[in-house]
Amino acid sequence: MTIKSILVLAEGTASGEAALRAAVIVAQRFSAHLEVIHVKAAPGAMVPVVGEGMSGAMVEQMMQAMQRTIETRSAAARSAYDRLCSGLAATWREVVGREPEVVKATGRVTDLIVVSRPDGDAEGPLAATVDAALFDTGRPVLIVPPEPVQEIGDRVVLAWNGSVQAARAVNAARPFLALAQDVTLITGNDEDADTPATTLADYLARSNVGAVTQRFEFEGTSVGSAILLEAQRLQADLLVMGAYGHSRLREMILGGATHEVLARAEIPVLMAH
Repeated sequence: MTIKSILVLAEGTASGEAALRAAVIVAQRFSAHLEVIHVKAAPGAMVPVVGEGMSGAMVEQMMQAMQRTIETRSAAARSAYDRLCSGLAATWREVVGREPEVVKATGRVTDLIVVSRPDGDAEGPLAATVDAALFDTGRPVLIVPPEPVQEIGDRVVLAWNGSVQAARAVNAARPFLALAQDVTLITGNDEDADTPATTLADYLARSNVGAVTQRFEFEGTSVGSAILLEAQRLQADLLVMGAYGHSRLREMILGGATHEVLARAEIPVLMAH
């Protein structure tokens, strides 16, 4: 099992460039093909509901301003691609539409999806994009913080609680685990007693992945905060965890470990649902 195809969205923003840099690091690590897609919004779809007091001229000015913004971001995205992907097995594609729909259609035929970390706005465009990547593709998603990172996958922390989502995240992370220098399984008070971290360590050992287990406590703090603190203490450059929630990210993002990690993680997070 390895990673041979990576999809990343080029957004034409600073955080989007950080995601592209991360995708390049992973592509180089696995000698993978990188598909870079920039999604251009249709100006008409960006115009808010027009009130009675807004004239046709005002609407036209608004659409022209939006078009300039769209073209500026498109040029910035292409510039980042040209700078960062030179010499790689990479392709550039520019499409008009909505990011979630593009991710849903394209992400199902790739090994890994790389996106920027959303902010705390559950209705924001990035939140909807991560939502589609996690729930509509069946593929693992690497969520990248806004600040550029230099390494991904040398020191891996895997948050384990014995759940189905955690098991899927472990499976998605196997290519990273096989190349990692250090793998630490962290488990907290919510660990499933029937599937403890020690059994996971034994399972990974059969694939020549040496992992140590550590228990952390989160009394007096949230699960998400405890996971992030433990990953920071271990100097991890990749956190692996399941995407937990009863339904979709827009509901999960209101609370819980998934929301907190997505909002605050300063290292890349590999998630699977």
